[in-house]
Amino acid sequence: MRIIAAIVAAGLLAGAAPSIAQEAAETDVAAFYRLRAEGVAAANAEDLATATARLAEADRRIPNHPGLMLMRARLAAGAGQPAEAMALAQRYADAGLSMNLGGDPALAALEDQPGFEALAARIEANRAPVGADRLTPLFAVGGANLIESVAPDRERRRWLASEVANRTIVAIDEDGGITPFLLAPPETGGVLGMAVDEARGVLWAAIAPVPPASHGIGDASLPGSALVRVGLESGRIEAWFDPPAGREGRSFGDVVLAADGDVYVSDSAAGEVLVVRPDGQAMDVLLPAGALRSPQGMVVTPDGAALIVADYSSGLWRVDRTSGAATRLAAPAKAVLIGVDGLISDGRALYGLQNGTSPQRVLKLTPDAGWTRIEAIEVLAANLPQLDEPTTGLVHEGELVFVSRSQWSDFDGEGAPTTAEPAPALISRLRID
Repeated sequence: MRIIAAIVAAGLLAGAAPSIAQEAAETDVAAFYRLRAEGVAAANAEDLATATARLAEADRRIPNHPGLMLMRARLAAGAGQPAEAMALAQRYADAGLSMNLGGDPALAALEDQPGFEALAARIEANRAPVGADRLTPLFAVGGANLIESVAPDRERRRWLASEVANRTIVAIDEDGGITPFLLAPPETGGVLGMAVDEARGVLWAAIAPVPPASHGIGDASLPGSALVRVGLESGRIEAWFDPPAGREGRSFGDVVLAADGDVYVSDSAAGEVLVVRPDGQAMDVLLPAGALRSPQGMVVTPDGAALIVADYSSGLWRVDRTSGAATRLAAPAKAVLIGVDGLISDGRALYGLQNGTSPQRVLKLTPDAGWTRIEAIEVLAANLPQLDEPTTGLVHEGELVFVSRSQWSDFDGEGAPTTAEPAPALISRLRID
């Protein structure tokens, strides 16, 4: 699920987060947010030298964060360092990102600098459509449902789609006909990530009391985050797994199934990854809070030894399935892997659904042989009307099948509809050969 923490301020001095106390064993993610907050605080105090140093160090901790690149460029422009501001804006452009350069009060002031026209043209080129010949809508789901996840039920020749707003799961037949699937108690929260276990005839689904599921009734009226096991034949919840006690404010999102039957769920609010074992009666923590800020999509590596986890705020991480040790995957110098929500694999490559950047994109990520780093990145789709807050999916018969328009953009942060008659949610397919 997409959980947004505003990092990119429209102006340099807006949106500062409170400072985070530095610990002896501070992680790169924690250091990034501490340094960024200290940099913004210094800028507010007109201590531009300190602000510049703090933000530069934050950039070294988590490279190529889109918001930070722009923040540093604005700061350099305001500090009378136009060449540095141009270099930072060029990094942003070279990463394939777009923005309204002329409409940015700080950066528009650079228009008399050498190379500004070429920079503006480069950013404008990043708005060009990519992949229009690859991407085809498969199903359209009308109404304000907010589709988060899709999973195939091959035995019954249908697809299952989770609905956040309606707190349910529906079945979609091959002709696009939609029927109810989940027979759930009325207090079920929004349904988010899903994974089918065909061998055991069950569907695993994450539920959470998130907006807009809680809109109008309040999250106190819904159960907390949980992982549920649903019979594929019956549509009934067979088992309900609550998270370990001791932490408030959880928000379960994505789910992945390992070949040995382990089921993993990411908690984007607590920063944890949890697991239910095949014969387990309780949920355990694999990756405790601290390493990641907002874990989202996950895949299991081909050798089964680790998970690759997309952290919305810091990129891709490899998490050992035995120890829980987490290591951030290195990537090419110009790569931007911030804002990846859904993460999918066919055993050869990773596919990232990136909705936290401009433009929103579908990325093909080629790992090394050991799945410890990303060797190459290709943009498969971007700047297309069918791409609007893409969330999750899977590889099916050689194509990427995913929620390409989820309707998250049709609800505000409190879960209230912002569009009277939203365009349908779209489940699309994308050629990946």
